[in-house]
Amino acid sequence: MSSLRVMLLLAALGMSGFAVSSDAETQPATVRNKHLEKLLGTWTSTEGEVTFNTNSTIVYKGKKYYCAIAQGTIQISKHKVTTILPYRFLEGKLLITDGGTVTTYTRAP
Repeated sequence: MSSLRVMLLLAALGMSGFAVSSDAETQPATVRNKHLEKLLGTWTSTEGEVTFNTNSTIVYKGKKYYCAIAQGTIQISKHKVTTILPYRFLEGKLLITDGGTVTTYTRAP
């Protein structure tokens, strides 16, 4: 598409009431995951800690993973290996099931 056509298109969009911003591509997209928001921070148990970070990483059993959180599941990935951990809340505590074993975590202060 020629630069003249692009300029005409942008002018037409501007006059039609559409918002046109020259720096739209440089603005970071904010993705909100309400499930991750409930888990953010550090949780402790007798088995150790689990930390959920805003950058979609998790420190679990002393190792850092990328994670995806959906309702009731934590998907952790590292080096093309993916593990799905079911989780739920019970009376303010976080219960994570890993390999059939349920561990109860309490939010760290």
